[in-house]
Amino acid sequence: MFKNGLLRRVKDVFCSKWAVSLLGLLALSLLIWFGGPLIAIAGAEPLSGPVSRLVVLLVLALLWGAINIRSQKKSQKNNEHAVKTLLDGEEESNTDLASKKEIDTLRSRIVQALEVLNSSSLVRGKSVYQLPWYILIGPPGTGKTTALNNSGLEFPLKDQLGNDPLAGIGGTRHCDWWFTNKAVLIDTAGRYTTQDSNSEQDSKAWLGFLGLLKKYRTRRPINGAIVTVSLASLLMQTKTERNLHARAIKHRIQELQNQLGMHFPVYVILTKADLVAGFSEYFADLNQEQREQVWGMTFPVKAEDPDRGVVALFNREFHHMLRCLVVRMNNRMQNVRGIEQRTLVYEFPKQLRSLQAAADDFLKEVFTPNSFEEAPMLRGVFIASATQEGLPIDRVMAENSGGMGLSQVPLKQPGSDTKGYFIKRLFEEVIFPEQYLGTNNRSHQKQNRWLRRSVLACCLIMMSAASAVWFNSYRWNQFLITQATAAVDEYQQFVSPGLSEETDVVTLTHALDKLKDIPAGYSEIMLGTEEVHRSGLYQGEKIGQPAKAAYERALQGYFAPYLAESLIIEMAENVSYLDYLYETLKTYLMLFDAEHYEETQVTSWFSVYFDRSFPGEVNISLRQSLMEHTRNLFKMGITRLGTDASAIQTARSVLTQMPLSERAYQRLKIEYLDSHIPEFRLTDVLGADSHSIFERQSGKALSEGIPGLYTYSGFHRIFQLENKRIVNNLMEDSWVYGDELLLGESAQKQVTQSVNDKYYRDYVYHWTQLLGDLKLKPYRNARDGLAQAAILAGSEQPLESLIIGVQKQLRLTAIPVSDNAKAVGEVTANAASVALEHKKSRISRYLPNEMPEVNIDLPGKVIEDKFTSLLAISESELSALNDSLVMLHNVLAELKATGNRGGAVYKSVLSGNAQGGLNSALNQIQDFLPQPFEQWVNQLEIQTMKLAKQGSRTHLNTIWKDTVLREYTAAIEGKYPFSSRARKDVRLKDFGQFFGYGGTMDRFFTAHLEPYVDTSKHSWRFTKNIGVSKASLNAFERARRIRNVFFEPGSQVPKVEFGIKSVYLDQHISNFKFELGGQSMMYRHGPTRVVPFTWPWRGESSKVRLVFTPPQSGYSITKSYAGSWGLFRMLDEAARHRSKTRKDHLVKIEVKGSRAELQLLPNSVAHPFWSKDIERFSCPTTL
Repeated sequence: MFKNGLLRRVKDVFCSKWAVSLLGLLALSLLIWFGGPLIAIAGAEPLSGPVSRLVVLLVLALLWGAINIRSQKKSQKNNEHAVKTLLDGEEESNTDLASKKEIDTLRSRIVQALEVLNSSSLVRGKSVYQLPWYILIGPPGTGKTTALNNSGLEFPLKDQLGNDPLAGIGGTRHCDWWFTNKAVLIDTAGRYTTQDSNSEQDSKAWLGFLGLLKKYRTRRPINGAIVTVSLASLLMQTKTERNLHARAIKHRIQELQNQLGMHFPVYVILTKADLVAGFSEYFADLNQEQREQVWGMTFPVKAEDPDRGVVALFNREFHHMLRCLVVRMNNRMQNVRGIEQRTLVYEFPKQLRSLQAAADDFLKEVFTPNSFEEAPMLRGVFIASATQEGLPIDRVMAENSGGMGLSQVPLKQPGSDTKGYFIKRLFEEVIFPEQYLGTNNRSHQKQNRWLRRSVLACCLIMMSAASAVWFNSYRWNQFLITQATAAVDEYQQFVSPGLSEETDVVTLTHALDKLKDIPAGYSEIMLGTEEVHRSGLYQGEKIGQPAKAAYERALQGYFAPYLAESLIIEMAENVSYLDYLYETLKTYLMLFDAEHYEETQVTSWFSVYFDRSFPGEVNISLRQSLMEHTRNLFKMGITRLGTDASAIQTARSVLTQMPLSERAYQRLKIEYLDSHIPEFRLTDVLGADSHSIFERQSGKALSEGIPGLYTYSGFHRIFQLENKRIVNNLMEDSWVYGDELLLGESAQKQVTQSVNDKYYRDYVYHWTQLLGDLKLKPYRNARDGLAQAAILAGSEQPLESLIIGVQKQLRLTAIPVSDNAKAVGEVTANAASVALEHKKSRISRYLPNEMPEVNIDLPGKVIEDKFTSLLAISESELSALNDSLVMLHNVLAELKATGNRGGAVYKSVLSGNAQGGLNSALNQIQDFLPQPFEQWVNQLEIQTMKLAKQGSRTHLNTIWKDTVLREYTAAIEGKYPFSSRARKDVRLKDFGQFFGYGGTMDRFFTAHLEPYVDTSKHSWRFTKNIGVSKASLNAFERARRIRNVFFEPGSQVPKVEFGIKSVYLDQHISNFKFELGGQSMMYRHGPTRVVPFTWPWRGESSKVRLVFTPPQSGYSITKSYAGSWGLFRMLDEAARHRSKTRKDHLVKIEVKGSRAELQLLPNSVAHPFWSKDIERFSCPTTL
């Protein structure tokens, strides 16, 4: 920064007025000393002797000194006038005596201050305006004046007037002026910043003061601005109050930049740091030199991220400061003894950290760049304390003590021995050395720049005029002869064998260039200053005439045959390209037909020909030369060539093979496909958001549209007007085809009608292709569908806009408003004349009742007939379309929404009752919509139903997992009887709650699936696809059969009734007993009988006990099956040993060699014993 400042000082010295004038004096002195002897006036040489030249130089030096002294005196006078203006201000007429006396006192003090500054050894020879000026701004009470008073800066008035500032000086007498030996500091009143007391008066005073600065310190009104912000304010103010102060400061800075017309550095000083709890204790060990150091951060001049500005670096730098504080805190804690002081020292970094967010918000509000204002040059943010007054603020302890129930450390007001912290070196080593960082006043800089340019231009003009005198007519003419001779020699060497008709075009062109560019020849080179040199021996005419004649002979003898031969060759080689062949033949005939000659036609053709024959950048100069020779030849006319009748006849015979109507239509397309009529683009009809929901099947962009020729404007403004004109022009150009092709009026009408048919065919093709190529993008989920529906039903209404836009382009019989009268008259006249021409015989019979029926179609009706259904769409139908799209949007919004209503929404969509019958509404609008709009609506309906199915399945799976699957996993899965090898049984209560009437499975099926399932058949099936798999439906069917065999209607308590009778018992067993809970059956080899049982036993345990009692043994053989499912475990065990048991229900029991056979008699065909539904039942993880 010091290096930049030094460079600026050196630049200012060398660019100052006295330095520039001294350089001018030295240059003039050298010119007089060395050029004086060459000056002769009427034969006298006044500056030939050295004495005379020394006298002249001495006079010039004295004159230069006098002018500089006068300029310095004038500058000093202006300086005193400016100071006086600043001192006097705009005094009010009604100033009282006390105020006048105070002003006189202040005026005497400021005059004394200026005298002290001027007499100081540090600033001797400088005016007060040569010192850097800094302006201090900030809200009231931020410590601007106190910071200066305790800054430790050297004030020259200190010995004479003390340390008090000179207050009230300036145009409005509401600011303090501080004169140091290095700078002038202007301390503005705080109300100028906030302007909240009397905004209008404060604003006028502020802007008036800025105007005075700009007027009397023109080049650089200020060198920088110092913004003071009280840390106490950041601590105590609300966010709204901070933003208001930040915006006020931002406005003042912008006013400084705008009013003063310059860009200057801004330094932010966070004052009253002593009011942050712990500041005084933390820095109590600093000596005076340490207190004068700088504490803060300096930012680069240019930000790495222009969008965020250098203020974005504040947080990073502030964190670095906090880390330094923490490091120093550790050392400081060892030197502090009192617990309260140590607490404050320890908490000080946290106190400062609590200010970071407020300071960051404040700085970003002021200094964040935006595109509407010039961003201020924030150079740094610094923390300072000028005096230790007031009770510090402890935010950290207040928060901690309140949240943790701790007592707060008592804060004490600092003593009367106040010290300035971190101020002096901030001014002397940071701010003052950057005095040249700010720019100059733009208007002043611009004036100086124009002044210097004007002086430089005048000097250059005078030097050029003086130099021009040194050239004389003889020298110029001699040079002309030399150049002409050299050009002729060069031409002769270039064409030493001589030119002929076989010479290639490149060589011929270069030869013509050399002939054309002979000085004073055809190009009149070197004749631009002819009048200046006529005083000598002018040789231009003697040289120019032969050169011009030679160039013209070469054009006629060699270049004209080349052009004619090029046309003939092109006609022979391009017989397949009839339009190009026509243009080529026309150009060839024009070369020899002055009556039909058109310069534009001929030059355009040869320009295209040269571009094709000699392409690329390497041949640019060749093409330019060819075109220049071509234009020169046509100016003088071709005089030596004749036409090639054979080539003309061949070209005409080819051209006449294409019908005249086709030539006319091709000509129409060539001329107007790229006309001023804009294309019809879908992007122009559809809104910005609608672009995202459409696409082209061909992959073309939406912006690729239909040529303007095939639009409504193209039809009325081009085709209707130019069709007949082009046909007429072709008729008029019959001389190109030969006079035998002249056609009559009837043939011309046939050609016109044929052109109309071709145009109508292409018109219909373009629009059919566009509409057929356009489609709505498919969406895969409710979110995308909702976004698409929101656009379709939104304010842009793309379908309606597209239909209306296409209708406007296809309703061609609608006459443009501006042409109504004329068009109606022409159409009526044409229609009447055509119709009545065929009815003359009837009119002649004077039969009014047989008047002819006039039924002539208007132009464009043929196209409208191709799009009848599209054009028939009415406003009411468009309204119905929009209403249906709104319904679709609402349905998709409900499908996307979460919550308990989701199930109802899916049911409503799937049943066709969503939103007042969306399906019905969509079907109705499909009845009147043509393709592709009908297909789009049908696609929307299909995708909505698909989303409803997907959403229904997702919704059902969510409920399934949260209710059924969770309960199944916890209470049923892996337990007996659903797992035959499981040791743990399903509790009967859980079994009933899950499978019983109104149980979990029953409730879920009834609530969500039953409306869509046909349960009348043996195998259930879905009546409507709702996204649930057939395997999941099988699980519900098994659960229903389990419910029917285990539970009575309406009950969740299982109950199975059956009978058992004994069939066989071993002879060595006297009796056999079967027990189920409190029920039993005894068999003693007697008659068999059926004993009824009920499972489960309601009173006691439902375990099963088998007892074999041998005769007179005194003991019994027993086997038990514990648990509520003991009966089923016994039956499963019997079925494992004898597979037929499942079918004949004969249960064979064997315990320790004793056997018995029981017949199980279920009460119903549908019974739960050996149930495959139980064995196969499982809940799917997803439906």
